[in-house]
Amino acid sequence: MKVSVVCPFYNEERILEEALSRLLDALGRLDRSWELLVVDDGSTDGSRAIAQRMAGERPGLCVLGYAVNRGRGHALRRRIAAFRSEGGATTEIDLSWGEDVVQRLVLAMDAHPEADIIVASPHLPGGAYRNVPARRVWLSRLGNRVIRACMTDAVTMNTGMTRAYRREAIQSLPLYEDRKEFHLEVILKAHVFGLRVHEIPAVLEWHEYKHEGERVKRKSSSRVSRLIVSHSLFSLLANPVRYVWLLSVLAFVLGVALFFLTLYYEATHQVAAYTGLTSILMFVGSLVLFVLGVVLKQGNMVQREIWTLQRDQLRWQREHEAERERG
Repeated sequence: MKVSVVCPFYNEERILEEALSRLLDALGRLDRSWELLVVDDGSTDGSRAIAQRMAGERPGLCVLGYAVNRGRGHALRRRIAAFRSEGGATTEIDLSWGEDVVQRLVLAMDAHPEADIIVASPHLPGGAYRNVPARRVWLSRLGNRVIRACMTDAVTMNTGMTRAYRREAIQSLPLYEDRKEFHLEVILKAHVFGLRVHEIPAVLEWHEYKHEGERVKRKSSSRVSRLIVSHSLFSLLANPVRYVWLLSVLAFVLGVALFFLTLYYEATHQVAAYTGLTSILMFVGSLVLFVLGVVLKQGNMVQREIWTLQRDQLRWQREHEAERERG
């Protein structure tokens, strides 16, 4: 199986040459043919010039890009849609998941032929974070738990880019997110359409690089506050039935408890009006939440039908383009 490896980048001139050299050397040790597609997401520094120079020197490296920053999701969508190999992998350009992570993903695809997607996760036994600020680790762990509770618990790492895909499976999904919510969108729609996802443990480590004789400490370019808001909104709106009906049950249980407390107050000649009124409000709130959950469930069903139509349209477009190329 030939492997297409996709790595988007944005303003990475201080680490790009060393990181690309190490990644190309690691890919050269694969036991199959490969291509490395690096996507310049509208860099404003000298990143693209460095990548283009290296592409002329190193076989297997292809540089793509555009002038305006469109977001990681846009870069990944464009290249995934153009996969020509049977399988592909996506990972960070800074090798934060290790130089051998592509090989490990490919081996996992071989070992699990039933899997459509392989996800690298630091949250599994054997996985870990190294040299990553404690605040980022805490936010990642907490954020992924929230996403699993609100959206789907299919995987432990919903927010990471380091994954492997079978071409037909990933190209069958109608994907539209341009930013980092793309990672959540893939997991959500893979779950909805019944794709099989497997995880492998991996170590996420922030490395140091050298640039012009100086040490460059790796930092995340993501705006944490923006990611928290955008990822939270995506996961909350993705499958609200999961928590709306849970809230309905909790309100009902609390209403029952308050109802019996009211009876106890009445039997002991204590003031029971407040607990009785609160009990009624809990029952009413539970009913409202249950009805809201029914409406949201219907909305999810309509959304799934829309996604199905979009998927069928994508399939028809690809078949039409293939027929046109053959004819």
